[in-house]
Amino acid sequence: MKIRVPGYFKEFKCIASECEDTCCAGWQIVIDNETYKKYEKIKGTFGERLRNEIVQQDGENTFVLKGNNCSFLNEGKTCDIYAELGEDSLCYTCRQYPRYMEEFGNLREIGISLSCPEAARLILRDHKKAEFELSETEEEITSYNDINPMLFINLLQCRKIVFDILQNPHINLEDRVSLALKFADEIQERIDDDNIQGIKEVREKYSDNDFINEAINSLDKYKAKGKVKYRNLQELFKVFKELKHINQNDPLHLDELLMCFGHSDADEEAYFDKHNQFNKYYEDKLYKFENLLVYFVYRYFMKAVFDHDVAAKVKTAAVSYLMIKELFVLSWMKKGEFTDEDAVDVMHTYSKDIEHLEENIETLAKVFKTNDVFKLEEILKILF
Repeated sequence: MKIRVPGYFKEFKCIASECEDTCCAGWQIVIDNETYKKYEKIKGTFGERLRNEIVQQDGENTFVLKGNNCSFLNEGKTCDIYAELGEDSLCYTCRQYPRYMEEFGNLREIGISLSCPEAARLILRDHKKAEFELSETEEEITSYNDINPMLFINLLQCRKIVFDILQNPHINLEDRVSLALKFADEIQERIDDDNIQGIKEVREKYSDNDFINEAINSLDKYKAKGKVKYRNLQELFKVFKELKHINQNDPLHLDELLMCFGHSDADEEAYFDKHNQFNKYYEDKLYKFENLLVYFVYRYFMKAVFDHDVAAKVKTAAVSYLMIKELFVLSWMKKGEFTDEDAVDVMHTYSKDIEHLEENIETLAKVFKTNDVFKLEEILKILF
C-alpha cells in the first residue's frame, strides 16, 4: 500500500483541553458498528451510562447531544469515555479526527481537516510551498475501488499541474485561481466527451509557460466588472445561506455579509474600497490563501475518479477561497485588525460549518451546474 500525506501531517498533535474549540460539540458523532457492539458489553455503571446516551438517528447510532455538546464531554473539555476506558474504546470517528482518509486501489491519501483549529494552524503556517510525502508499507490491499485506471493516472498528473499553478509565486493569486478553474473546465470537457486520452493535450498546454502567459493576458476581459462582481457575490452568499449549518446562530455571519450590500453606486464603491484597503493590509499573508486552496485540492480533487466531476472539485476550492476571504474582510472591518488567530478561527469555522456535512459538498456540486453565478465566466468576474 502506498501512502501519501502532507508534509505537516506528522507534526499534528491534539492539544485537548487547551484547544479554543472542541471536536465534541456542534455535530452528531456517529458510532461505528464494531465500537457499538463493544459498548453493549461494557459492564457496571459506566456501561449503563454509555448505552443510555446512545440514540438511533437515520439508521445510525449516535451519542446524545446535551445542548450542543456530546454527552461525554466533561467540564474540563476532555472525554469521559477516554478517561474511563482508554483511547482504544473511542469510536472510529473520535479516534481518527481530525485525520481523514481516501483510498484509490493501492494508494491511500491521508490529511488533517481544516475544521480543527490546531490542524488549521499547521495548514496555514508556512510561507513555503506545500510538500507531500509518499511512502510504502507491506499492508495488503483488501479491496480495489471500481475506478478507471487511465482516468486515475491522468487525474493524478492533472492535480500536480493544479498544485504547480496555485503555488507559482510569479503569478498573482487571482490569476492562479482563474487558471486552475480554466484548466479544470477543459479537463471536464474531455471527460464528458469520454476522451480520457485527450487530457494529455490539455496537461501539456497548461505546463507550457508561453501558453500560461497568454492565458493570463486573456483574463483581462473579466476585470473591471464591478457591478457584475457585486451582484454575483450577493448571490454567492445567498446560496451558502441555504446550505445546512451546524447551528441556527449564523456561524459564518452570512446575514452580516449580506447587510454589507446596499442598492446604490455609493454602497458598491464603499464595499470595493474596503476590499482594496484589506488587500494592501493583508498582502504579506496571501500565502495563507494559497495553503487553503492547496488543502481543498488535495482533499477533494482525486474524488473525481469516482464521480467524474473535476470542475466541481476545483470550484469548491475557488468558491471556498472567495467565501473565506469575504469573512476575513468582514472580521477586519469590525475589529480594525486581523491576526493569525483570527484567520484560524474563520477558516476552521467555515470548514466545520460547511465542509463537514458531506451533504453540503454534494449540494454545492449540484448548484454549480444549475445556478448561473457558478458558470466559469461568472466566477472569474468575482475573482477580479
